[in-house]
Amino acid sequence: MRYLTILLLIFLTLQLNAITKLKTQYLIEHDYILLSDIINNPKTDTKLFDITQGKHSKRVKSKILIKVLKENGYTGFTSKHSYVQFSKKSPINSAKIAFFIKEAYQRFYKNIKIIKIEVNPRSYLETMPQKYIVHLQKKAVLSNKGVVSIKTSDNKKIFFNYYIEAKVPILITKSLMQKGDELSNLNIKKSSIILNKFRAPPLQELHSATYEAKHRLKKGYILTTRDVLGLYLVKRGSNVNVIIKDSNMDISYNAKAHTSARYGENVVLIGAHGKRIKAVVVGRNRAEIR
Repeated sequence: MRYLTILLLIFLTLQLNAITKLKTQYLIEHDYILLSDIINNPKTDTKLFDITQGKHSKRVKSKILIKVLKENGYTGFTSKHSYVQFSKKSPINSAKIAFFIKEAYQRFYKNIKIIKIEVNPRSYLETMPQKYIVHLQKKAVLSNKGVVSIKTSDNKKIFFNYYIEAKVPILITKSLMQKGDELSNLNIKKSSIILNKFRAPPLQELHSATYEAKHRLKKGYILTTRDVLGLYLVKRGSNVNVIIKDSNMDISYNAKAHTSARYGENVVLIGAHGKRIKAVVVGRNRAEIR
């Protein structure tokens, strides 16, 4: 029992002294900053700073804030930035903007599971305009946070910061892949992750004979559109089954591919007597003359 008590005390000490990074911004409810605005459920809540009358935010030097927290019994805090911003939460209804963001992400990610969306104006707002148009940049959906703007009837722009917590479907490699390898269920599997930030749109579905690796891919790699190319269904020098569609019948014969081509692309074929013809790729080593 004694050893268990000692271990418990050591665990609690480690928890109290664990390194915690301060956020760059905190939203507050009052005209002053409380310990509870930073610490969840402190034993004793204390006012740390006042906000200047007529103002709605306060910038505090990180080293001063860390010192004040230490004086109140909370150690182990660090910060990446020189200042920490405290902003009073605006008493507005941003549900319409949040709904717009939700729809944008749902259109982009199939089967996305949205947990929550937070929207806050970049400067304090007492009220929202009655009429406005919401605008979100096209690439914003690649990240879990960003800036959304609204345009009012008098052409005024108001900017908001937003954060979305969501799980999104992805495709990852099962094993090491080399450039030119075909993507299939043998080397690719479906998964899902908490959305953070993608450098390019992630692949979310895989259809057979669709893609090949654009470059070498490590095991467990999250696939994006930058990592793949349309698969060459016909490669130069291969034998191709050519179909000529007529109103009454289909004529089929074999030809040699003079060029490589992907699905839906034109391919140059060498037929009988060395004659060159053009056809459209419709499958692996299959093409149609239309």
